[in-house]
Amino acid sequence: MERAGVAGRMHDDDLIEPAPSGIPGGESEAAPHRDCRAADPGRLPSTEPPPLAEPAAAEDPAAAPRPARPLSIAARVHRLRPRPGGIARWRAWWDRAPDNLRGSILMIAAFVVFSVMTAAIKAIGTRVPLPQVLLLRQVIMTVLLMPLFLHDIRHALSTSRLSLQITRGLFSLMSMLFGFTAIIHVPLADATALGFSQVLFVTILAVVILKEAVGWRRWAATLIGFVGVLIMLRPTGDGLSNPYGLFAVIGALFGSGITVTVRMLAQSEKTATILLYQAIVLCLALIVPTVLWWENPTPREWLLIGLIGVVGTAGQYLITRAYQVGEAAALAPLDFVRLLIATGIGFAVFAELPSLPTFIGASIVVAATVYTVRRNAGTEGRGMAAVAPRPPGAETP
Repeated sequence: MERAGVAGRMHDDDLIEPAPSGIPGGESEAAPHRDCRAADPGRLPSTEPPPLAEPAAAEDPAAAPRPARPLSIAARVHRLRPRPGGIARWRAWWDRAPDNLRGSILMIAAFVVFSVMTAAIKAIGTRVPLPQVLLLRQVIMTVLLMPLFLHDIRHALSTSRLSLQITRGLFSLMSMLFGFTAIIHVPLADATALGFSQVLFVTILAVVILKEAVGWRRWAATLIGFVGVLIMLRPTGDGLSNPYGLFAVIGALFGSGITVTVRMLAQSEKTATILLYQAIVLCLALIVPTVLWWENPTPREWLLIGLIGVVGTAGQYLITRAYQVGEAAALAPLDFVRLLIATGIGFAVFAELPSLPTFIGASIVVAATVYTVRRNAGTEGRGMAAVAPRPPGAETP
């Protein structure tokens, strides 16, 4: 009977169909049970799971990647150092940049340093006489620019238009005296905005002195610009809201005289010659009032005077390079950036905020200036040069 039972169980097992291959319980797992039955027909199939595969041999600890150790402070500082190729990459980008983009960057940098200079003059101008500040500023600038003259001082002094050189120097003197006096007594943004009228005066002087032709569109822009100046001055029945604002306009008028005389001198004179005679005229004109009204500066004021001379020189270099690289018609719209910079410095240093009429009038003057400069650029080939307004003290041709 035992054999019959075993035979019956074997017969029943043979009726079980194997599962498809590749599925758990398929042929790959059923084959070992059949091998066991073939070896010993009287033994029941094993229900134990197949033995697990032996784990792979442990990898060599030396070959396993080690966790990165934290960098020391010295290593972190070393990583923060500029790479040797950083300056080269910056120069390569600068060389590939469009001319007007490079000119705009230089112009904005000039506006920043000139705003710092005017803020320093405003800070010490209420105690130290302005002629003394301007004389010391000019001495510092002349020392810094001396390499332009020393290699050939006799050639730099050679000029065929001495009277025009002196006139240009006097224009520069009056422009700084009136312009910086306004900066001392008027909010920085207001004085800056009123200085935008320089280009409007250039249009008039170009017709009167240089005999240049100006169309009705530029005349209209000039008149609209002067409307903006009147809005900023806010004349009333009792006079101007701030009489020193008129000083800023007079300084802009003398600044336009600088522009016109530089155009006339540029035909035959070198830049070094113009700068040298400017230094001579300013020093001779300022030495007497400086001696008469001398005030001993404090150590802080000496530092500010040194800052005025250094940043004034840097600003003149930057603004000159900006006009050499970029087009004046493209740089003229940046004047509103100069107003924003002056507003920010005036608020941060002197707690000054320009009034609404100042922004309205400045917007009108800037729009008229931009139009005038671009029209001038369009007629440059017929004699009208494109000129954008410059801050007080930016007399470099």
